Amino acid sequence: MAAPLVGILGAYGAVGSVAARRLAAEGRCRLRLGGRALEPARRLAAELGPSAEAQAVDARDGQSLAAFAEGCRVVLNCAGPAYLLLDRVRQAAFTAGADYVDVMDDGTASAPGGPRTAVLSAGLVPGLSGLLPGLLAATMARPLRFTGGYAGLGALTHTGAVDYLLSLDRGFGVPMGLWRGRTVPGALRTDEGVRVPGLPRPVTAVPFLTAEVVERAEALGLEEARWYNAFDGSFLYDALNRVRIGDGPGLDARAAELVRAGALDAAGRTPYHALWGSLDGVGHEGAEVRRTVLVRGADGAELTGEVGAFAVSEVGDGRVPAGVHRAAEVLSPRRVVDRLRAVVGGLVVAERDADAASGADLVDEAEEEGAL
Repeated sequence: MAAPLVGILGAYGAVGSVAARRLAAEGRCRLRLGGRALEPARRLAAELGPSAEAQAVDARDGQSLAAFAEGCRVVLNCAGPAYLLLDRVRQAAFTAGADYVDVMDDGTASAPGGPRTAVLSAGLVPGLSGLLPGLLAATMARPLRFTGGYAGLGALTHTGAVDYLLSLDRGFGVPMGLWRGRTVPGALRTDEGVRVPGLPRPVTAVPFLTAEVVERAEALGLEEARWYNAFDGSFLYDALNRVRIGDGPGLDARAAELVRAGALDAAGRTPYHALWGSLDGVGHEGAEVRRTVLVRGADGAELTGEVGAFAVSEVGDGRVPAGVHRAAEVLSPRRVVDRLRAVVGGLVVAERDADAASGADLVDEAEEEGAL
């Protein structure tokens, strides 16, 4: 019997190529590598060996998508911008009888999946970000209050900039929002000079309560949850404040300004992508406890591609039920983190336990350990 076929859309991009190499290294499936340009897909297929084939595909064309998805067991979407493609790739996969994984959110997490399975937001942010609350809550009797955030320093792609801008206008989150049994808009403020472990200098932390964090707060029964997007440098932060959706020039021009600003922040500096979280709750002995975690890597595309490849394997192995899910709902936080530890070179994962009453925080614990 032939190995199952996995189609990867956007296969030769920074994210897709990571996922393709991981799945090829596992050797459990055949790969169909797709993108608008055939030649780079062919080069990648030649690198990966006889189990990989190349096929041109246009994600904006229904017939092209149908031809690409035909015969696939799973389709992995690493193309973008996700907030422009929406669910057209998923629909093509389902019509072809394939299951589906998307490293971003196609905006239809509540849609019925029928007999097929879809895992959305199987990347870094969203994706790994949504797994942090569950990772921290695993050893608690009653999780109560979660705070988390993300900071990245490095090259920003045009597609990534477009997706970021569109996410601000598509219900991805609530600026300055806080979860306290319900979403409370405008409850928080931007903090400057915030120190986070593993980050080389203080950051500007902007509250942005994502739908992903709200879902996890509801599922875990949290009393409170908050999330921050943090900026290491002023150029990108200032540019975002100038180019909000609906203001100024067109979408492409605004995205180009973000790309330039991100490059200015990163110039001459070592790139990184960091996620962190802190959870207060009640332990199994009845005492208040605090658990913290930091995940930091050099390459956001690598982390995204590895999470996407892991989700493909989980779906292919039947570990995810039928329906349309976000990754944070159905992937095991511990298994994802353990996989990343095993395959991502230079990754830092620092997990700590503390007495909540002591006031110890993530910064103190990480610095005392000396690992960051």
